[in-house]
Amino acid sequence: MTAYPVPDNEAERQAALDEQHILDAESDEDFNRITRLASQMLGVPTALISLVDRQRQWFLSRVGLEARETPRDVAFCAHAICGNEVLVVNDASADERFKDNPLVTGNPNIRFYAGVPLRTHSGFNLGTLCVISPQPRQLAGNEQQLLQDLAGMVIQHMESRRNSYLCSLTGLKNRRPFFDAGLNEFRRQREYGEPLTLMIFGLDDFHDFCTRFGQQQGDRLLQELARQLQSDFGESALFGRVSDDEFAVLQTGLVGQEAVAQAEGFRSGLALQGWLVGGVRHPLPVSLGTACASSDDTSFKDLFQRAEAALKQARLSGTSLPG
Repeated sequence: MTAYPVPDNEAERQAALDEQHILDAESDEDFNRITRLASQMLGVPTALISLVDRQRQWFLSRVGLEARETPRDVAFCAHAICGNEVLVVNDASADERFKDNPLVTGNPNIRFYAGVPLRTHSGFNLGTLCVISPQPRQLAGNEQQLLQDLAGMVIQHMESRRNSYLCSLTGLKNRRPFFDAGLNEFRRQREYGEPLTLMIFGLDDFHDFCTRFGQQQGDRLLQELARQLQSDFGESALFGRVSDDEFAVLQTGLVGQEAVAQAEGFRSGLALQGWLVGGVRHPLPVSLGTACASSDDTSFKDLFQRAEAALKQARLSGTSLPG
């Protein structure tokens, strides 16, 4: 087996893949429908949406294969992303590029492969929609066009998902992607035992603020709060706008009480600073709910719910509380 080829624009291609924020995401039924259709309509046991990462190919969706990823150096898709046409391998055991590949000589015993590059509108091949069979065969009739049409649906859904991933106003993750990223951090915390603290800041009476001073001032406030959060908590934290008036920060590395103290310092600083409108500084009430990961948490959902409950109680009582 020859070494896998690398696209000429690999650095830019990888950056475009990273910007999708989709690697290691939870299964998405919209993608799963496409792989099921590809498998059924072409009559093959295996269909995959494969994203070619730095040293691996990771399967965003899969039918007929248990593995979630394989090394890049055995990936047929690593070859497919180097061109813009459908890569068809009728019999891998007779193809010099693949005949010694462990995926050919062993399980899943690939013989037939057809992969369509998943090309973004900006011109980067992120991976493939591919179909696989343990029996040699060819693409017949309109099967190639069918695969290309399904691949177009994958890209359309990926780019739509990407556009909804970040808050257009603040640039922070929206609620769902923040939660997805939090799941990954929670798993890492369980594996390595790192401290993990979730803080949720709520702008009290934000609706009244916008009514009084106008939506433009409200938008400026949200943008400035997002900027200050990222400046104060740094690159190691995970940020999200999880509702119209709530911002979440997931902080790793700091012992719980240190993170809580940092969060309270940020909250009280905002409240003290207020907000300048027309040369007059107005009060800016901000509530805070925090929760530190504990052995009682079975998932990130538990941690998130405790922080939200603490924020709700803080808003009711006028104090900042831990969850």
